[in-house]
Formats: sequence, structure tokens, C-alpha cells
Amino acid sequence: MGILKYLAVAGLIASTSSSSLPDVCTTAFVESSLPAPDFFPGLELIAGSVTAQPVTNVTAPPDSTHPGATGRDFCNVTFAYRHVGRPTDRVNLWLYLPSPAQFKKRFLATGGGGLSMTLGARGLATGLPYGAVSITTDAGFGGFDSDLSRVILYGNGAMNYDALIAYSYRAMHEMTVLGKELTRKFYNASNSTKIYSYFHGCSEGGREGMSQVQKYGTTFDGISVGSPAFRHPIFHYHGPLSQRKINYFPSVCEFSRITADAIAFCDPLDGKTDGVVARTDLCFARFNASSSIGKPYNCSAVPQLGQPPIAGTVSAKAAAVAAETWRGMYDSNNKLIHPFFAPSVEFGDSITILNPATNQLEPFPNPLSPAVVNLLIKEVYSPTLPLDEVSPDIVREWVNDSMAKYLSGIYTLWPDLTPFKSNGGKMIFWHGEADAAIPAVSSTMYQDKVRKTMYPGLGVQQGYAEMSKWNKLFLVPGGGHCDPGTVDPLGAFKPNSAAWPTEVLKSLMEWVEEGKDFERLEGIVQGGEKKGEKEGICGFPLRPVWGGNNGSDGKGRGKGKGKGKGQQQSEDEEELQCVFDQQSFEFFTPKLDSFLVDAY
Repeated sequence: MGILKYLAVAGLIASTSSSSLPDVCTTAFVESSLPAPDFFPGLELIAGSVTAQPVTNVTAPPDSTHPGATGRDFCNVTFAYRHVGRPTDRVNLWLYLPSPAQFKKRFLATGGGGLSMTLGARGLATGLPYGAVSITTDAGFGGFDSDLSRVILYGNGAMNYDALIAYSYRAMHEMTVLGKELTRKFYNASNSTKIYSYFHGCSEGGREGMSQVQKYGTTFDGISVGSPAFRHPIFHYHGPLSQRKINYFPSVCEFSRITADAIAFCDPLDGKTDGVVARTDLCFARFNASSSIGKPYNCSAVPQLGQPPIAGTVSAKAAAVAAETWRGMYDSNNKLIHPFFAPSVEFGDSITILNPATNQLEPFPNPLSPAVVNLLIKEVYSPTLPLDEVSPDIVREWVNDSMAKYLSGIYTLWPDLTPFKSNGGKMIFWHGEADAAIPAVSSTMYQDKVRKTMYPGLGVQQGYAEMSKWNKLFLVPGGGHCDPGTVDPLGAFKPNSAAWPTEVLKSLMEWVEEGKDFERLEGIVQGGEKKGEKEGICGFPLRPVWGGNNGSDGKGRGKGKGKGKGQQQSEDEEELQCVFDQQSFEFFTPKLDSFLVDAY
């Protein structure tokens, strides 16, 4: 770098806060802001990898967990690094750095989805409404359109453990440490200047966030995680296996009728009829699929599944398949392998497809399950795994083997979060109760293990009250997988009138930066007559009750304690109470007794 160019860059570094975006958004200035060569031992920056492009007056459209923003200006930056001793290695990082005028001293790491660690531009836009630098990584998988499946095996039987560890936790940590240092230098922030660091992600992104809380507890001030994929999705086989056990393969239409009946029956169990099932625990206990037998269904053609228009009445076998699916996956000794979905949840893993040769419906397993089983358990490249090679006992064996093999890595279930708590970290943990991809029970089981581990001398309610000072779990009534509303078995979005935590990051930032604690997470009603209104979401293990109906016998009123603090609430039908119910708590914390080790 020439002396004049060096002096110009040095001058900008000294006055970044008053500089304009074109001044700082240059390759030279970003290069000067990169971490020092010895900043992260074992990593080396790749020379010439920096790109920097000013972007102005951008509108970030609203997304499921942020309200969107207009008039955003930022520097679109990429750079790359490699691991020492691996000369062909390349890990790409991508950042949006707000203009100095719009930067609010916040850093936001974003998670991915599926087998990818990035959501690309959509994920990066999450930081724009909050004046936060946002960052994502390709984890060294070959670009931002690549994922783990492309690099996990060197060949059949030869696991790429570097890629696996990167995916499990390491790449996110490296990204965060490098990104935080670049942020500090780019904005010329002194070591005494506080830049708040956050993480936000859902599903695989939620798992990534949990991996950081569990392994690097001092890295983030605040964590927002939704529907974390703690255990990778080998359980998508449960729906097809339930069909095979009953030897009946219902159409999507027949299943949809049963789901509609369940929602209609269970909707008022929380004391309010609004099209949303807020008490899936009561729904599980009270709704019987046999009540749908003989009821009519009528659907148009489903070309993608080869199904013509169909009409009929719900059969006894279809009701039996539904009941078996809701029951959960059990082994041959009738012990629970995996938790269950509630009756009001769409049968997302129970799709059937018409075989034109036989004119019969057949199971159509979620393609993610064979991919995960083949790559991570069998260690072979194969897109398929015949269903006749799968049984609940085999799934149990896979889970047992996976826990032994991956418990310190991709199985992100470590329950001692003391370093995060001791560092003053705050976490909002949320999961839609109508999630058809990952059951909400998956999150409640983990949260209860954290409670038992960190507060062993306290009772259930007292333990959760203490834990809620830094770690809160919210079950979102009617919420789907990382989105408000639900997705039908064909992938079509079905909006409902549920309240969704659209501004979960705002709540997290106010909690971290201003000490604004809260007992109910703010949700925004997504449809119906009250669309746009605010509505509280109860913190687990408390459950929602409207108008004083505690749901225990369908008649009780006023038995709950509002807001979890003991103050009695009005019995007005529009008044939300958050109550503790022992039977509900037991529903959400089942014991996976199929395993000899402690599984949760």
C-alpha cells in the first residue's frame, strides 16, 4: 500500500464514526480493518479475498422475526480465510456493515437451515432494522449455495471430520470471533466501547445458536433460537412407519380432514375460539381420531403427488394411522424412542404418492431423512433408503449410535450452560406448537434438562422462575416451523390468527441492553379480526388460559395465576392467564425410556 493511500486509510480509521459510507466501503479500508494475522491462532486470512460494495437506500422486507426496514445503507463485504496446514481450504464470510450513521453498536451472527449454515441475503437482512452488522458463513463448503452434503464424505466410508466439526460448532465460532473483530476495527471502536453481540437462527440455525451457548458461553450477549434441530432429522420416518404398521396409506385429503376436526375440537380448550390450538397438551389428551370416522372429505387433484381429484369419507384405518402417528415412536418393547406431534399439527411427514403402475397410494418419506442417515450414520453417498429397511427398532439403533458418535458435535444437547449464564448472557428460546418438522416437545425436554442440571435443589416452578432470569422458552400457539401459521403437507403456507413473535430480536435487545425483563413474549396476531394486535405468549412451563378456564376439566375458572407472579387476573373472556398445570408439564417432559442412557 502506497504511503499516501496508507495515510488516507489511517485517517479514516481515526474518524469512522463521522465518515460516509463511500469513504469506508472500499476494498482498501476493509482490508485495513481485518483482524491481525495472529489474532486467531490456526487461521490465516486469504490475501486478495476482500470485496466491498456500497449499497444504499435498501428496503428490507418484513420477515417472520423482524419488521423490515426502509432507507438502509450498508457495505456489502466478503472475505475468506483458511486453516493453517490446509492449503486448499477456503472459508467464505459475508457481512452487511451498516453505514456509520446507521450503526447502533450491534453485531448479529445469523444461522442457516437444513444442511446449510447460511440463509444468504435473507438472513443478513435480519440485522438491518436494528443497525447491526450481520454476518454469515459458508463453513468452507464451497460457496454460499453449497451445504454439508457436498463435502461430508471423501468417499463411501470416509468421513470428512473437518467438515463435520465445522458444521457442528466450529465454523460459527470462527465466523463470530473474526466478525466481531472486523466490526470493532471498521467502526474504530475502542476496547472500552461496548458492541453488543447477538445470534439469531431457527431450525438448523437454532441448533447452531445452541452450539455456541453450549461450547462458547462468553461469545454472545444475547441469543434468539427457534425450533432447534437438536437431533438431526432421522425421525421423519415416523409417519411412513405408522402407515406401514396399520397397512393403510391415507391420501393428503383424508389426513387433512382429520387435522381439521382436531383443530375444531381443540380450539376452545384454552377458553377462546379463534382458530388456534393453544393447548396441544389438552388436545392430545382429549381428541380421538375415531371421531372423524365417516366424515366426508373432498379435494381437487394434487399433480405433484400424481393424485387425481378425490372424495370419500374418513376410514377407520386412517383414524388408526393418525392415532399411531400422534402416539410417538415406540420400540418393540413398547418404550418411547422419540416424542410426538399433537393432533392439531399437520401430517407433514405422512405424505403419500400415487404409484401409477399399481394405482395405489404409497409412503413418500421426507427426503432429508435418508440423506442424513446415509451420510452421517451409514457414511455413504445415496439419495434413497428403502422404507422396508427401516423399523422403529432400527431407528432406535441409529439414535443410540448417533448419540455415542456425535454427542459432542452435531447432537447439540449439552445442558450445563453455566458459562453463558455467568457471563450475563440472555436467551430467548421459542418453538411453534404446530411445528410439523420438529415437535415442540423436543425443545421442552431439553429445557427441562437444563433446569434439572443447573437448579437441582429447586422444585419445578421455582427452578424455572430462576432460569427465566436469563433463559426463557416460549411455546407459540399455532406457530409453525420457523414461521407464523403452518405449512400443509404439500408445502403450501396456511396463515391463521395466531400471535407470532415478529420482533423477538427487539425483545432480546431491550432485555440485554436496557434490562427490560418480561414474563410474556410479545406476539403480533397474524390474521382474523385482530390482525396486527399485540398478544402475549406464555413462558414455559406456564400454559395459556383465556377467560379463567384452566382447561383441566373444561369448566374451571380463575384457578391460574396471571403472568406467573401470583396476581389474580380478570375473568373477562379476553384476559390471558399463564398457569402451571402438572399434567401439561408431564406431557411436555416425557421420558425416552427406550434408551439406557439419559436421552432428552
